[in-house]
Amino acid sequence: MSIQPAHKQVGQRAFMISAMVFVVVFVIGLLGSSALQSQQDETKRARVTALSQSYAYHLQNSLEHTLSSNYTLAGLVRQFGGFTRWFPEVAESLHKIYPIVNNFALSPNGIVTQTYPLEGNEQVLGFNALADTEQGSEAWNALTQQELTLAGPVDLVQGGKGLVARLPVTLEDRWGGAGQFWGFTNVVIRIEPLLESIKFSGLAEQGYAVSLERVDAEQAIVISSSQAELLEDPVEHLISLPNAQWRLSVSPVQGWLPDTLLGFYILASLIVALVVARLVFLAYRIRAQKQLLAELLSQQTAQTQATQKRLLTTLQAVPDPLIEIDGNGIVRELHAPEDETEVKQCFVVGEAFSAYLSQAAVTVFEQALYHARAESVDRGAFFQIALDGKVIWFEISVVYSKVSPQEEGRFVVLLRDITVRQDAEEQLRIAATAFETQDGILISDKDNRIIRVNRAFQHITGYSEQDVIGATPAILSSGRHSKEFYQLLYTQLQEQGSWEGEVWNRRKDGEVFPEWLSISTVYDHSGDVSHYVATFKDISERKASERKIRQLHYYDTLTRLANRTLMLEEINYLIQEKGLHKHQSIILFIDIDHFKDVNDVWGHNIGDQLLQQVASRLVEAIRAKDLVARYGGDEFLILLEEVDVSAKPERALYRASRVAQKLLNTLTRAFSVNSIEYQLSASIGIAVIDEYSQDALDAIKQAELAMYEAKSSGRSQFCFYQARMQERVLARVHLENDLRHAIDNGELVLYLQPQWNGARQVIGVEALLRWQHPVRGMVSPAEFIPIAEETRLILPIGDWVLHSACRQLADWQDDPAMQNLIMSINVSAVQFAQEDFVAQVEQAITEHRIDAGRLQLELTESMLAHDQQDIITKMTALKTLGVLISLDDFGTGYSSLSYLHRLPIDQLKIDQSFIVNVEAQAKNAAVAESIISLGHNLGMEVIAEGVETQQQFDWLAARQCDLFQGFGLAKPIPVDSLAQLLNQVHND
Repeated sequence: MSIQPAHKQVGQRAFMISAMVFVVVFVIGLLGSSALQSQQDETKRARVTALSQSYAYHLQNSLEHTLSSNYTLAGLVRQFGGFTRWFPEVAESLHKIYPIVNNFALSPNGIVTQTYPLEGNEQVLGFNALADTEQGSEAWNALTQQELTLAGPVDLVQGGKGLVARLPVTLEDRWGGAGQFWGFTNVVIRIEPLLESIKFSGLAEQGYAVSLERVDAEQAIVISSSQAELLEDPVEHLISLPNAQWRLSVSPVQGWLPDTLLGFYILASLIVALVVARLVFLAYRIRAQKQLLAELLSQQTAQTQATQKRLLTTLQAVPDPLIEIDGNGIVRELHAPEDETEVKQCFVVGEAFSAYLSQAAVTVFEQALYHARAESVDRGAFFQIALDGKVIWFEISVVYSKVSPQEEGRFVVLLRDITVRQDAEEQLRIAATAFETQDGILISDKDNRIIRVNRAFQHITGYSEQDVIGATPAILSSGRHSKEFYQLLYTQLQEQGSWEGEVWNRRKDGEVFPEWLSISTVYDHSGDVSHYVATFKDISERKASERKIRQLHYYDTLTRLANRTLMLEEINYLIQEKGLHKHQSIILFIDIDHFKDVNDVWGHNIGDQLLQQVASRLVEAIRAKDLVARYGGDEFLILLEEVDVSAKPERALYRASRVAQKLLNTLTRAFSVNSIEYQLSASIGIAVIDEYSQDALDAIKQAELAMYEAKSSGRSQFCFYQARMQERVLARVHLENDLRHAIDNGELVLYLQPQWNGARQVIGVEALLRWQHPVRGMVSPAEFIPIAEETRLILPIGDWVLHSACRQLADWQDDPAMQNLIMSINVSAVQFAQEDFVAQVEQAITEHRIDAGRLQLELTESMLAHDQQDIITKMTALKTLGVLISLDDFGTGYSSLSYLHRLPIDQLKIDQSFIVNVEAQAKNAAVAESIISLGHNLGMEVIAEGVETQQQFDWLAARQCDLFQGFGLAKPIPVDSLAQLLNQVHND
């Protein structure tokens, strides 16, 4: 066979095999390209999912953490029974814990009365969430569901967009009924600080299109977005919040993967297939050259032997161990310096390389041999060996070679001892990790110039590394420490080499914060100072926690009542800070009779349980605004809220006697512990705290002395500290009992005070109630009306006045001189609050068949501070009947001009306090003239009461006041005397 045909056949066969290899490799490349692209897409989506999920989690966590402050405010409102004087201090403390909160607010009855901070949030005061068009539905939803709700984004009253978290607060009813809605606690969060707190803008900065929406409404509301129009198949996360659900959508701005990538992979597969096919073709062609190579092999063998001889000489000069391993892992040669005894013990010629190595080292060796077999060379792997407690690190380099394809290849392994280098790198890693601790670290040079800070320093202080490099630590000075403080610090640092203590520093934003600071001095080889290292941690939260722990000292652990300390502080607050000007408060000292016998007979466990039940009954028996405390043992104190005594000082004493009697009745009911009933009684001492009181302990001592007086008088009763006080209270009790029978005994009468126009014509009268007591004579309304309101006797009395007035109007209908007179009657807040009040008025008008337009109801201005919507509804219904409405005592109450125009009021009555010396006093004149102008501008009639002199009448008439009444015109007269007065006026 000739060489040429054989060569041709080899070429054809090589071409066919190369073509087959090309097709196979190309197909494999296409499949691999598709899988790789899919894997890259999944990897990128997983990375975006993890990133967006982290932002969603931090956003939800930040909101939930911040909203929890609502529960703190609500808990304090309930704990103090609606008292809110603690609010500024607590809100200030909460604001430090929850810095992203724009403001905290309290909304009794839905109206914001207090907010913190006040600066910048003044417009929110008076805001009625329940009546607001935008936030009303959210507020009513919170009230209906009785749970925390998050409204937003909304337009804030103080400007801007934000979120409003409301938590309805219900106070326990002291009668054991359903809780009473008090109002809301509010937390307002601006959206921008909220998103800034979790660095929400970081998504956009990293090249992502972002959209954050509220999706629980009928139409999604965008909260924040960045390049939302570029969202393509976004990753979405739902965030569940109180009464709301948000959705975060994220996708790369540049899209997930470019379409050109698949084309690139196809092109690469094509090139690889061509290269492999070409290599296969060349491999077959190389076979033809083997014969020539065999001839050359003998020549190379001689050269190789010479080379090996030179290589052996070189190996002897190499300081690192060199190992030759065959394909089966057996050590064939070992070249090691004499001092490398560890290597000689671990690698024995004729045995497997893995015989004396740890499993971890064997794994590293096997991977290095595997890579070297595949790629001929492998470098950079590390492993360690441990002998006699000594650990040595080696860097391994492997070369794999074959003398011929038919022979088994061998591995040449070079080991380099890197123990010193590894130890140094480990120390550097440890130092770097320690430097990036959660504590702030500052390093300065010997001149105290800052040369390096860690990330914690930047996070705590707000200063970046660029801000402080080259500056001194004085850049953080808060100004709270004197020069002497720093001089002592540096003196100790120089003498002892370290200093540790608490320091107040200032952040970049100006906030002053406490930190625990440790400073150490670093010395060089010569013993001179080279650097200073300062570590510190922010202890703001720890100090806040310490304050909370101190607050726990204010409550008794057994009964959960306020303890002696809190009671003393509350009383001292009333005496020293509030002053109790024209006010009184009452302290009740309660001691359980014979309670020592209970402990002695039944044991202290039963005694403790009885004390807990006593505490519960005391709390239930009083109003939420009063304070109950355990003074010690079986002694309790009750502080009643202050009472206005501008009219009668006995009101506080009278109320105290009623509370004391109620407490005695409550405590005489049997107690039950473990199905066994126990009968207890108590003695109560009562003392007054007023503007003349000097000390809380003195007031408590007075109540305690009165308690002992009650015990000496037979126990199970109460006693006042001063006997004459008790006598006045008893007189008040008798007066109340007599008032209960005044209607049935026909002792109530109506007096009429005429109302005049500018021409001194009587156009109406005001009905004034008088009590003709059978023993005491005529009793002033100022004396018995407060009792009637407190005991709710005002309801039957008010109904009597209404029917008596309507009956009188009916009698005047046939008298030409009086048939056009308008009768005004006063209506108390208790009366007006009745659900069927309008029906009562309608029934009286119908029963007596009078013209409703001749009946005028006078409502006090202070009444408008209550349920405004209910007041508007009832006023509108009364106007539908035709009844006239007058607003009494205008200028002394709580009217809001923002809704005054919405009330269907016919008449404004200027309070007599503004009429006194109106012709001479500029302030009274300005107020009276403003009320007249306001009433006329709103289409209302204006009447002035308390007109005592001709000068006052002339002054008011000159300013177009419509009507007048007062002693200067006519005093209140009996009904029978009105006809005589009208005849006299007509004749004059």
